[in-house]
Amino acid sequence: MHDLSTDILALSGEAALLVRRNQVSFANSAACRILGGDCLGKSLKALLGPGITETQAPSFVVDVSLGGSSYAVRVSRFQDAQLVFLRKCDSSPLLLNDALIFSMRSSLMNFALSADMLRTRAEEKGDSELLGSLRSITHSYYRMMRVLTNASMVLALSQDSVIFSPQELDVAALASGLVETAAMLCPQVELRLSCEQVHPIPADRQLVELIILNLISNCLVHAKGCTRVSLSLVETRDSLILSVDDDGCGIAPDRLGSVFDRYCHGFDMESMLSGAGLGLTVARSAAHLHGGTLLLESRQGKGTTVRVSLSRHSEVLGLRSPGESMEEGNMKAVLIGLADCLPDECYTERYMD
Repeated sequence: MHDLSTDILALSGEAALLVRRNQVSFANSAACRILGGDCLGKSLKALLGPGITETQAPSFVVDVSLGGSSYAVRVSRFQDAQLVFLRKCDSSPLLLNDALIFSMRSSLMNFALSADMLRTRAEEKGDSELLGSLRSITHSYYRMMRVLTNASMVLALSQDSVIFSPQELDVAALASGLVETAAMLCPQVELRLSCEQVHPIPADRQLVELIILNLISNCLVHAKGCTRVSLSLVETRDSLILSVDDDGCGIAPDRLGSVFDRYCHGFDMESMLSGAGLGLTVARSAAHLHGGTLLLESRQGKGTTVRVSLSRHSEVLGLRSPGESMEEGNMKAVLIGLADCLPDECYTERYMD
């Protein structure tokens, strides 16, 4: 049977390995070009890192950096062995630049100011129909702000210009506030957080916030049939592990290997209206900046789990800056971060003020 599997892998155009007892027993030519011709006999941990071997799931996908390029590594159990496929993540050029993003931000600011002026007039006249339309307009503004936030992050990554400022951060308190706010705005889905006693770690608050909200949004937007989103935090010697789990439809096996590609969507209108396809790219990149990684496990019809590791050993680069309170920051961040899945009714002065 193993001879048959190696024959099949040899014919595959996708880089593929057969692994027995954590050692590579077969590598096709595409895999040898990536990992080197001497990869046979080496341990999977030595080739692809500990994130592969420390995961007990029978099937999962994880991002790995090899030779300066990012790869989606898909692992499946095969009898007493593992099949490992490597697929280079889509690195198509971004149709973005700093001038375009600045122009979009300026236009959105004018858009918001005009909507506020119209809202004041509509409230003075008691025009409920116009107020309803303005809620929809304001919601669209927040959706565009979410796209622009993620796109700006991806552009900064491509230019190696991300501002990364780790400070002592209580991730449990941040996650608790975001989940509490999201649960209030999304009562139709059970959102909950469970965590052991975890210590603060050096982390960039804005980037960790992006990770949490992008992963929650992915669950609410893409996991059809989802009724529960559970977050958990677990501390290890070297990392803080954030897990986000849903009970939705899961991801089809043939799409699992491309989940890290930018702008990855199906061609149906519903998929294209559900966002720009940058959420996982941003979450994965933010994890990399924190010395961690992102692993995704999904079973079709049973749900998806995403685990993000954040190193506990990053260097603290600055003091906590003054600004808006945690509660104010949570509401604003959630209104932007979950704009693709919240109703128009959330975009009124009741919440935005």
